[in-house]
Amino acid sequence: MIDYHRYSIGPNRDILVVQVTGRLDNDTSPFFFDCLEGEIEDGNNRVVLDCSELMFLSSLGIGTLIRIQSRLKQRGGTVKLAGVQGVVADVLHVVHLDRLLDIYPSVDAAAASFATD
Repeated sequence: MIDYHRYSIGPNRDILVVQVTGRLDNDTSPFFFDCLEGEIEDGNNRVVLDCSELMFLSSLGIGTLIRIQSRLKQRGGTVKLAGVQGVVADVLHVVHLDRLLDIYPSVDAAAASFATD
């Protein structure tokens, strides 16, 4: 199961934060990608995924993160991960996605990094 909560932050409320809870796996990845793609279509191109409550990440979940980053890059945007920990952090490190994706210890740190982009 996956659940998410979205809200906007930043001085202009132009950074979308998506708090992800649960598992990003074969069952939930297509739904989650469709939801994020809708947000991207609506013009949100600065996205922070709060992964502090993400408990599991499968290979399809990894592919979903890459697809989200790719879609955002096509539109001049980016995704940043925040609060990655435990098994999810281990998986991202093993497959070297910690080198491809911008990962920050907190949502605030991820949001602040947009000012330096």
